[in-house]
Amino acid sequence: MTERTKKILIIIGFIILTLLIAFAIYYLFFRQLIAPTVPVVPVNLPPTAGLPTLPPALNLVPYVPPLNLPPGIRPEIPSAPIAPAPAFKPFISNTAAGGLTNFQTLVDLPSHDLFLNTNGKDLIYYDPATGFFYTLTPDGQKNLLSNIPFRNVSKSTFSPNRQKAILEYPNGSKIIYDFNQKQSVTLPSQWKDFVFSNDSQKIAFKDMKIDAENRYLAVADTKGGNYNEIEMLGDKDGDVYMTWSPNNQFVALSRDPLDGDRSIVYPIGFNGENFRSLTVEGRDMRFDWSPSGNKLVYSVYNSVSNYNPELWVVNSSPDLLGTGRYDLGIKTWADKCAFASEDTLYCAVPRTLDKGTGFRPDLADNTPDDYYKINIAKGTAELAAQPLFDTTVAKMIISSDGKTLYWLEKNTGLIKKMDL
Repeated sequence: MTERTKKILIIIGFIILTLLIAFAIYYLFFRQLIAPTVPVVPVNLPPTAGLPTLPPALNLVPYVPPLNLPPGIRPEIPSAPIAPAPAFKPFISNTAAGGLTNFQTLVDLPSHDLFLNTNGKDLIYYDPATGFFYTLTPDGQKNLLSNIPFRNVSKSTFSPNRQKAILEYPNGSKIIYDFNQKQSVTLPSQWKDFVFSNDSQKIAFKDMKIDAENRYLAVADTKGGNYNEIEMLGDKDGDVYMTWSPNNQFVALSRDPLDGDRSIVYPIGFNGENFRSLTVEGRDMRFDWSPSGNKLVYSVYNSVSNYNPELWVVNSSPDLLGTGRYDLGIKTWADKCAFASEDTLYCAVPRTLDKGTGFRPDLADNTPDDYYKINIAKGTAELAAQPLFDTTVAKMIISSDGKTLYWLEKNTGLIKKMDL
């Protein structure tokens, strides 16, 4: 064998060895990574009745990450924004339905001496800035009751027919003015605490002469004539409350202390009648008659009530006088209440009262009131309205149809209105 033949055989052997090594590498490492191609045989299934047809696949747009990010930073797919939870909004009613209730300001300047007019829906009030008396409609329209101004009136008392008024002035002078006749009558300066008769033809008052033995509870006509003394007052005028009852039975109530917490109240008639007395549970008696005069709602304070005013009701017709007395469970003053009917009473009730407020009612002048509807026949009370904005009642009036509540605000003298 020649040298040239040996070289050729060596080269052929090297090529064969290289092929064998390559095959071994393929067989051991790459053969299982390539899956064989399996032919797909279509299967023609018969259509199935009644099954819903699926919608076609959505054409989703793939998310493309931003380019040129620093090494090691993985882009995050943005999520949909989360809407904040809606803020809680309490329900506000336009009528008194037991919760937050809207109301209106009818007169936005200080006023006083608020009265319901004879039509049962309009108001009469005095404007101290101008000295005029105005009528006011439920929608806020005001008109002059008289084109004559009455300057510096400190108190006015209107007759039930709203044709006359007793006007009192800071210097002690008093007149009766007839708005129809446009005439005035001067009254004696020692007369005070006036009330009109139900027919508007007479007035009752305290005649406070200099000597105590000459002081009387008296009655006169609306021109100051036909003077008639009814009951001697002496030095007890502070315990006599003037009131012409709706049933024309009583002209006043007189109080005598019984003990530390109770008082005896004697109704005073027009002809020296000896009426049955009432027992009341405290001091500072304030009261209001039901429309018929057969019920008396009053407030008093005592040690049991933490010396805060509480409302009571009692029968007040002459044959049942003093019976049926019970506590209504409401802490307020009777002069912050108004009757809507014989059995239905609305009251402004302070939200909080400090102990001893009965001694100092002015401590509640800035305490907001809520309004309660009370059934005095059943002795039940329910929250009628919580005014949307804080307000404190000086005087409350209910329209004759029971649909509107008016009040004079304590500190501002503004006139407000709420629908019932």
